[in-house]
Amino acid sequence: MKPTNFPQSVKVLQRPSTMSESECQSLPVWCDGKQCVSCWKPTIADRIRIALGGNIWLGVMSGNTQPPVFISGEQVFAKASIKARFLAFVAQTKESIIDAVNNVKDGFKQPDKRKHFIVGLAISLLVGVFLPLLGVLVGCIAGAFKEWWDSKGHGTVELMDFLFTVLGSLCAFPFAWFINFLIW
Repeated sequence: MKPTNFPQSVKVLQRPSTMSESECQSLPVWCDGKQCVSCWKPTIADRIRIALGGNIWLGVMSGNTQPPVFISGEQVFAKASIKARFLAFVAQTKESIIDAVNNVKDGFKQPDKRKHFIVGLAISLLVGVFLPLLGVLVGCIAGAFKEWWDSKGHGTVELMDFLFTVLGSLCAFPFAWFINFLIW
């Protein structure tokens, strides 16, 4: 593929002096201070590869400024190893869990979320003294019913409200189970 000029381009990035014209060409780009956009024209061979289901690959060569880039209709790297994909999955999962914990922490700062938690806790404890698992179930159903009621125009439907009611119900379970064990 060859870089090509286009009407929106605002400047031309020159190839590094350390590279030959066969390795890198000047690149017309549109820039807004946050991104650079370039236009590339595929050769006839590139068009045939693409028409036959080929992918377009973008490679970035290292540099301190806008680095030279290339686009190819051929695969330029091998698939990541199973170990690398597993480690990426673990890292992404860890990040998701941290985000979820931070969302819960932030939610406890909101009075409305604390009320949902307390109501779930109270319902689960009241019913759970007799049947602990039923207490958790009733607390979760109460949270779902409240959000359904809100959806009928009586409030604002929020998934986090339901989740805090469920969290309250789950936190009450060990206490309800212990009380149930002492009483019965």
